[in-house]
Amino acid sequence: MTTAPAIGTLVFAIIEGNEKGWTEPLVIGAFVVTVVSFAAYAYLGLRNEHPLLDPALFGIRGFRAGAITVLVQFMAVFGFFFVGLQYLQLILDYSPLKAAAALVPVAVVVLPTSQATPRLVRRVGMKITMTVGLLLLGAGLFVISLLDVDSGYLPFLGGLILAGFGIGLSGTVGTAAIAGSLGRGQQGVASAMNDTTREVGSAVGIALMGSIYGSHYRSSLPDSVSRLPADTAESVRHSAAAGLYVADRLGAQGAALADGVKAAFMDGLSASLIAVCVVVLAAAIGALLRAPKAPPTSD
Repeated sequence: MTTAPAIGTLVFAIIEGNEKGWTEPLVIGAFVVTVVSFAAYAYLGLRNEHPLLDPALFGIRGFRAGAITVLVQFMAVFGFFFVGLQYLQLILDYSPLKAAAALVPVAVVVLPTSQATPRLVRRVGMKITMTVGLLLLGAGLFVISLLDVDSGYLPFLGGLILAGFGIGLSGTVGTAAIAGSLGRGQQGVASAMNDTTREVGSAVGIALMGSIYGSHYRSSLPDSVSRLPADTAESVRHSAAAGLYVADRLGAQGAALADGVKAAFMDGLSASLIAVCVVVLAAAIGALLRAPKAPPTSD
């Protein structure tokens, strides 16, 4: 029960902190609740004879490394979907269907990579496979962070494919590490943990990247936005889509506003992707230093 408020207040604090300021009492209080809730989970879990999720499991290197890898992977992927789809629709002017189709290549890469990962683990070990997977994921997102308004789809596709190799490697080896660390009688726990890390990573990733994107987008908007009617200017500040809609309504006079909105969007996209790249890089370094070299074997 203590983990639900911990995760909920963490997501809330990330969103509100970027929106209202990190020193606001409400934001600080939310972070305090997060820390206290996680501490209570560890304290009560270690003293309960039959905890729902035994905190002691995180002392198992393979279990811990797998959980972190899957969590970070989903944090990066779902955060990327949040901003990446907007790039395709707002900057490249793709329809929703065409934008979805433009992401299909990542699945084409992930499937064969996932199938080849077990053989790669047997050849080079879990530590190297996990580390390389996270590095490829981070490298792909970093490539996309370098795009500008005129880059088009091909550079985006290049970063997407690079990230796809990383997703295939890190997701497969992370799940295998979680399941392999526990015995046959605990595979239900392993499955639940694998699903939980995905859900938590997705929620935190969207909150983190959405917040960073939003703050950089607003700060990068042209000064001309302040000369718009108050309600219209507020809409432009809260949404790039609204900004382009307003620019379109202004006709020829809106061309400069549209260019400014697109440039601000790209600033926000780059900043959010670089932030998640730092997290992925930290996870890769952690995997290199702390992940087991060989896959754990369940009893």
